[in-house]
Amino acid sequence: MKKLFYFLVLFFFFTSGYCQDNSKAEKLMDKAYEYAQKGNETKCIETLVEVTKKYPDYAPAYAGLGQIYCGKDDYITACSYYEKSISLSPNSDMNSYYRLGTMKKQMKDYSKAKEYFSYYIANEKRPKYKERKLECEKELKNIEFIEYNLLHPVEFSPYSLGENVNDENYQYLPTLTVDEQLYITQRTQDKEDFFCCKKEESTTNLPTWSKKQKMPFPPNSEENVGAGSISPDGRYMFFAKCGAKDGLGSCDIYVCQRKGDNTWSKPKNLGPNVNSSSWDSQPSIASDGRTLFFVSNREGGFGKSDIYYSYLKKDGTWTKAKNLGDKVNTPGAELSPFIHPSNTTLYFASDGHIGMGGLDIYSVSILNGKFSEPKNLGYPINTEKDESCLVVSPDATYAVFATDRIEESNGKMNLYAFELDQTLRPTPVICMKGKVFYDDNKTLQEAKFKIKDLKTNKVVAETFSDKLLSTYLMTLPCGADYALSVECEGYLFYSENFSIPKDLESKYYEKDIHLLAIKEGSKVVLQNIFFATNSYELLDSSLPELETLLELLNNNPSIRIEISGHTDSQGKAEYNQTLSKNRAQSVRNYLIEKGISPDRITSQGYGQTQPIADNNTEEGRKQNRRTEFKIIK
Repeated sequence: MKKLFYFLVLFFFFTSGYCQDNSKAEKLMDKAYEYAQKGNETKCIETLVEVTKKYPDYAPAYAGLGQIYCGKDDYITACSYYEKSISLSPNSDMNSYYRLGTMKKQMKDYSKAKEYFSYYIANEKRPKYKERKLECEKELKNIEFIEYNLLHPVEFSPYSLGENVNDENYQYLPTLTVDEQLYITQRTQDKEDFFCCKKEESTTNLPTWSKKQKMPFPPNSEENVGAGSISPDGRYMFFAKCGAKDGLGSCDIYVCQRKGDNTWSKPKNLGPNVNSSSWDSQPSIASDGRTLFFVSNREGGFGKSDIYYSYLKKDGTWTKAKNLGDKVNTPGAELSPFIHPSNTTLYFASDGHIGMGGLDIYSVSILNGKFSEPKNLGYPINTEKDESCLVVSPDATYAVFATDRIEESNGKMNLYAFELDQTLRPTPVICMKGKVFYDDNKTLQEAKFKIKDLKTNKVVAETFSDKLLSTYLMTLPCGADYALSVECEGYLFYSENFSIPKDLESKYYEKDIHLLAIKEGSKVVLQNIFFATNSYELLDSSLPELETLLELLNNNPSIRIEISGHTDSQGKAEYNQTLSKNRAQSVRNYLIEKGISPDRITSQGYGQTQPIADNNTEEGRKQNRRTEFKIIK
């Protein structure tokens, strides 16, 4: 009935473009229109066929039949009628060429589709159809893209995640944690809930997961929930909840915090800076834990649904959501964003960019906050059907996605994985994890972790250890040098610098942290203080460590410290003594310049007299070249 009504709306449009004068044919056309008004599709078709038999040169009747069969998705019959219409009256109804091009593209007759679209572009002169001409130009680009990609497919061998994950229900919107636990949204009839699968040991490169388990309440609730995104430290879950009492629109984005192994806090609405009175859903949290991407169909966007982003401020509130811009968003629909833990690549689905058809999956590279042009992942990852909901593993070797197009899925959305082609892989990341130990054996502490890129001095990861388990989890992009600092109230901070090579084979970097209580005699090596060679000039890469030390002194105004400099045994002892003294003094000067009272800081150079490692090895000498601070009161 709806498609027949569509015919009714356009019926007079068909006949108005034609200049054929045949009053008898027009009377029958009016009769067909009356049948259409009454919803009698059969009689409407019979009458139009009667017109074609009695007046075989009357083009509008063929166009009308073409439109009806187009609405019935019978493209073969529709095309035959449209082609007859334009053969009788080539330029009377230009939109017949547009519809023929659209159907021929659906039928994969790309040569004919290009012919009809090109004809429409060249001959449609009416200003009111400017947008449709632009649409035809885009379709020509789509066809060019399709033809090329059919001849140049990417490697794609999807495999089902198996009966531990897939069943007779609908499974979609997957998300992977940095330690590769799998969270999914499952729909049973009209109810959506979260399930979790733990990664299992596998004898192949292809990951497998344990039997899925329904997550607790919360985050599951009486309302529909879905589209979960786990923060890189595994402690926060961002997700959409629909129809909630405290919601601002049809669906809003919420967050809840993990407490221990599998207990979660009450979900909190992210508020009006993120959510709107419209539909807001499909969040993806970046590995810095502070940048949130999501989808909304709110007013003011570029199309049906757009991707937005918001930043978490230091006070725990979110900035006003901003549209990601027209490089990513289009007049169509953008959906299911996924920011890879490396923060170098954003994946999303769209039907507005040049592609294979329907929703295709795209990626954009991110460099210094700038987005590249979207890149289609290619065929057969993308097809003429809808593809979306793709996430990529932390090590960038495989992807997980939801689809109903694979034969064994039986028409329901199931989850599949595939090895990612080398050309499509983002920067891999490793999972840094461990446990925090306190020298006074206190429990229920919460230590703050911060990692900065030594080259850019930007925070790349920030988290807290779990208060109940004392464990922590973070992600780090490979191929960079990092400065780690760990702080906890009542304890001296811990610092370390380390490098993660690009070709690191392990997926994990395990590091336990030992924190010393703030008390007289406690001593910390400032691992991230750096000087120019044979100089006491502080390098810019020392700033993160200096700022952390400054914060410790400001937060504990009663303590006094000694800054000490140390060298290895290379060179003359007198030179080493002077160098170590000057380096300690440089750190003291920095702290005084930042407002710390000179009475609270002393400095001392010990040269090569207090080694902590063997000076006969390079690694030992490296450890001996150090700056320390000690609590002296």
